[in-house]
Amino acid sequence: MPCADPKCPICRPNWQEDEATAKKRAEEDKQDCINCWRFYQQKAEAIVSVGDPITRNRRINAAYAQLWLDDHRFQWAGLAAFASKQVGCGLLNAASMIGKSNRQRDAYQQWERQSSPLERLSPYASPRMPIPDQAMGAGGETVYQMLAQGNTAVFLDMWRLHMFYKEFGLKRLKRCLPERKQLRGSVIWPISKSVEFGEVKIEVSQGFEAIDSGNLTGGVLQLARHEQFNILQPAMYDDPAFAVLMRADQFAWALNIPTGSAQEIQLTFANQCTVTGGNARHEVFSKEPLANLADAEQRMAFVGRAAERFDQLLRHPLDRYSVENSLFLMAHPPRSSR
Repeated sequence: MPCADPKCPICRPNWQEDEATAKKRAEEDKQDCINCWRFYQQKAEAIVSVGDPITRNRRINAAYAQLWLDDHRFQWAGLAAFASKQVGCGLLNAASMIGKSNRQRDAYQQWERQSSPLERLSPYASPRMPIPDQAMGAGGETVYQMLAQGNTAVFLDMWRLHMFYKEFGLKRLKRCLPERKQLRGSVIWPISKSVEFGEVKIEVSQGFEAIDSGNLTGGVLQLARHEQFNILQPAMYDDPAFAVLMRADQFAWALNIPTGSAQEIQLTFANQCTVTGGNARHEVFSKEPLANLADAEQRMAFVGRAAERFDQLLRHPLDRYSVENSLFLMAHPPRSSR
């Protein structure tokens, strides 16, 4: 029976060579992990390479939708396609507020340059520049930037995790997860001030373990916890200005305060921003005026309901075709909107 000493020169005369071989193999495996992460990082960065956040959002929606179309186990990606599309609707709404504010300001500044001193003495001569519209424009700028940043960061993290798992499986994904951080400083990561790139989070392993075992709902919820708590919370919702704007929007919408900009926070399982009717395929965040989107637990409750509804729709003999068609349309948008 061989002795327990791994360096025994009698029992293991070649232990030094074996140790060197094992060390070399481990280093090569580590480098291979890094190379694979870099490969999928570069692919993800190519998708988000456009400067316009609205065009970028449509590309992200398409990539998520294609993930689900390619592998129906990736229910998080299917749900994320609809959620990201909803972010795009928020971007459009914010852009509208910014545009209205800017047009008013530009008209006033042009009048100020061209008007006579006598005209400028009149309180009624200048174009209107209402304070509420200007305030909404300023708020819209904050919302626009934060939505675009969060949308991009979640995609850069989650898309490549799914692609790595799809290509190499659970065992290699878990073995390679610690090596993602080796790419720090050489990648696009718009939230580096609040979230370190490539940090190993237990929710990621648990999410893909659930998917691997066939527990698709558990996979959605674990990956959603990673998305909401580890990325979006520090990157977006911990920002006081953004949190206040979200609470103000919820308060105004729930109480029907006519701001002209407040919108219901909902997730629609269609390729449109909103759907109506008693059987509409959508899930609402809350109808309570004091509901707080910046509270991660409240968001997770919303995500949980949305995930359950998504799963139900996919099991429905008719609704699943509408959901699949919407995802197909998002995955293959018209060339003009790409």
